[in-house]
Amino acid sequence: MVTDKKEKVEQEKTEQDFLDSGKFYFINSKFDEAAKEFEKVLIKNINNSEAYCNLGLIYENKKDFIKAKQMYNKTLEIDKENKVAKEHISKITGMENE
Repeated sequence: MVTDKKEKVEQEKTEQDFLDSGKFYFINSKFDEAAKEFEKVLIKNINNSEAYCNLGLIYENKKDFIKAKQMYNKTLEIDKENKVAKEHISKITGMENE
């Protein structure tokens, strides 16, 4: 019963609810929890560039630069003008060339 109620609450959450939760976890350095929330955004909307960009920031913080770069590239596929993704992909690419 409790699980059903919890699942129903999860289903009623909006993309923005998951984004807000993800940002809260990210700010508090709870990167795994934040990633789960951003992945839930992508279940609701596969084209949410903000979720991809935030996942990129998480992977970058975890020093997984390959996945971070993939997330930033996906962000830029959807939102070609995303300044955060552009800046961070340049930073990662610069680090790869050092």
